[in-house]
Amino acid sequence: MESYVQNLLNGKVIHVDETPIRTSERINKDGKLEKAERTTLQVYIRTYSNEKTTVLTAASYKTEESVRDDNILTQFHGIISQDHETKFYKYGDKHATCGAHLTRELRGLAELELLPWGNEVREFFIKMNKQKNEDVRMGKRSCGHDLLCNFENKYDELLRKGKRILEEMKKDTFGYNELRRMVNILENNKDNYMLFIRDYDAPFTNNEAERDLRHCKTKQKVSGCYRSWQGIIDYCKIRSVLSTAIKRGEDLFDTILLLLEKNQLPAGQ
Repeated sequence: MESYVQNLLNGKVIHVDETPIRTSERINKDGKLEKAERTTLQVYIRTYSNEKTTVLTAASYKTEESVRDDNILTQFHGIISQDHETKFYKYGDKHATCGAHLTRELRGLAELELLPWGNEVREFFIKMNKQKNEDVRMGKRSCGHDLLCNFENKYDELLRKGKRILEEMKKDTFGYNELRRMVNILENNKDNYMLFIRDYDAPFTNNEAERDLRHCKTKQKVSGCYRSWQGIIDYCKIRSVLSTAIKRGEDLFDTILLLLEKNQLPAGQ
């Protein structure tokens, strides 16, 4: 896994995400193996990935300490693509917070809370992403200065409009808390949400990480839960190898045989 981690550290962007899974065993806070009684236990599988490499890790708890134990983001100096998870903001040089998550929440604000402002902001982000995609297709590596300034000003304008709407609403009325939360998120995280248009190396979504975790849920649906802590560790290693091989266009059978040879294990085991 060392070469995989090195590939991630040498890249410009690391996508990171985590998902809860159910298991019969985990390592508790005292460092001892804990076994489930009557019900299952919850642990987390985390992915660190880019377009060429996937590294999966397992953690008993969703903590910053577990991120430090993985010792990947702690060494990384670049852009971290993530889903607005507080603990990840403490690492890397810049953060590209997922625009797909944001636009889904904005759509919910418009359709469920009956606040059209949500759609205005959503359409603004979709427009910016479309502009970026067109630029990239034409070989451009950055947004034009004047256009970028217009986008920056439009962001601030929409934020001010959201604040005005909030001021006109009575506290605790329908949609008030949801709008207040969204206004606060956009105000406090402008640099993170606008990074994808300011820096074309930064992605608009964190879909890379989400795709790398999808199989975990599929396995859980089939098996019900993971059976052992060691099984989860082994699963993370195996899936890291297979996912990385697929991304690099390598033959899966040859990749497995090579690993067996390196570990001096007979192919029958």
